[in-house]
Formats: sequence, structure tokens, C-alpha cells
Amino acid sequence: MANETELEVFNNTTGGNLILQSRMIRLLDKQGPLPRNDIVIHLNTPRTTIYDNLIKLQKRKVVEKFIKNSGERGRPVVFWKLKEEE
Repeated sequence: MANETELEVFNNTTGGNLILQSRMIRLLDKQGPLPRNDIVIHLNTPRTTIYDNLIKLQKRKVVEKFIKNSGERGRPVVFWKLKEEE
């Protein structure tokens, strides 16, 4: 059985993720499609944390990603946007 400290950490982490995901949704709603790096800068949150939460939102079908190729050499930029209602 988990002790109270572990449960508090779990609850704070879960709540923190929901707050972060809510902030990400509001940002994408306000700014439109953004690459992950811009989301990181706007929310001042580590890259991996943003990516993990984008994947969670994608699995819940809240956001989707698309690739925008500029026609230049190199890796194309991946943008994230809110999923349009069907």
C-alpha cells in the first residue's frame, strides 16, 4: 500500500498534468498551430514534459500534429493544433 507522501506526489503530478494540458489547449486555441518548441517557450516548461502531454492530448483526440514542409533541405517542422470537431 502506498504511503500518504507517495499519494500526495501522485495527486500533485496528476493535477499538474491536467493544469498543463489545459494551458496547452488554451495556448493552441489562442495562437493557432505551433511547433513544440514555441509551446515550450510560451509555457516555460521542459521539452519532454510538453511532448509527453501533447501525446496524451493526441490520444484523447484533442490535438493533432501535421508537418509543414518549407521546401528547404532538412527536417520538416511538425506543428500541433487543436483537432477540429467532426
